[in-house]
Amino acid sequence: MVKKAIKIKTNSRLHLGFISLETNNPYSYGGMGVCINKYPTVVRISPSTQFKSNLEKSHNNRILRFLKQYEYSTKVKIESISSPEKHIGLGSGSQLILAIEECIMKYYMTPSWPNIFGRKYRSGIGYNTYQYGGFILDSPKSIKKQSMPIFKFSFPKNWKIILLFDHTIKGLSGYQEKSFFLNNKDVKIREKLSDIILNNIVPSIIYNDFDIFSSALSKFQKITSSLYLTHQKSLYVSNDIEKVINKISNNFKIGAGQSSWGPTSYMIVDSKKDLNKILSILDKQISMYNNLAYNVVTAVNSGRRLF
Repeated sequence: MVKKAIKIKTNSRLHLGFISLETNNPYSYGGMGVCINKYPTVVRISPSTQFKSNLEKSHNNRILRFLKQYEYSTKVKIESISSPEKHIGLGSGSQLILAIEECIMKYYMTPSWPNIFGRKYRSGIGYNTYQYGGFILDSPKSIKKQSMPIFKFSFPKNWKIILLFDHTIKGLSGYQEKSFFLNNKDVKIREKLSDIILNNIVPSIIYNDFDIFSSALSKFQKITSSLYLTHQKSLYVSNDIEKVINKISNNFKIGAGQSSWGPTSYMIVDSKKDLNKILSILDKQISMYNNLAYNVVTAVNSGRRLF
């Protein structure tokens, strides 16, 4: 039987912050994220006369090792059709790996998820937005456990997300990122962050209460930024993005912060009230900086799609 091609499209995500870093508590990390409708990752696997791939060499080596270990045919073509820029806070690495692994699982009908890349996730936001979409609250976990969502909910459609990009900066990755997590422990703000999430952010999403949500999210971001003082001196790794967001937040009700290590940052706004006014001001502000750009996105309340 000739195998059919399989294609997966997964959307990017914003990581809204950890609840904590590693602690003496049995469970660490956990956090929040939301799936967005632009900057997709698309991966396709199809029959071929030989192994073909446009992925980077290290990915190909791992895939071939897996196929040979389980005696699966290597006569396949694996393509990354589209993927957002790396290390800017959109979760491109996690989404690509998850899409590759699921394509292989579906194509070869493997009995379980093939952890080809041996990747262990401190955060379950990438995996859970991949699976479910929408707004995700990820449970703290032990190192040996898989992250599980403790709350997943449709993000209100009338709340728009303005993304801000700084093309001159990359977020932390690789050895630097690993070193950060090895050398930084929780700074006793876990209870404050948990309280904001449980008593403000989660209920405000359920009840579509933008005023409470925006204030709570901004407060959460300001508190959690203290976790990263060894890497960045303020809430934003990009000083120019910080100036723009401060200008807007002084005049409008927004929920603002930085996604993961940045530099991509966001302003969540109530589209029924202030979106057009904010965009008018933003056009003038962005024009002052050659390195900045913005885009308006919405949340996606469903997970990856198979074709």
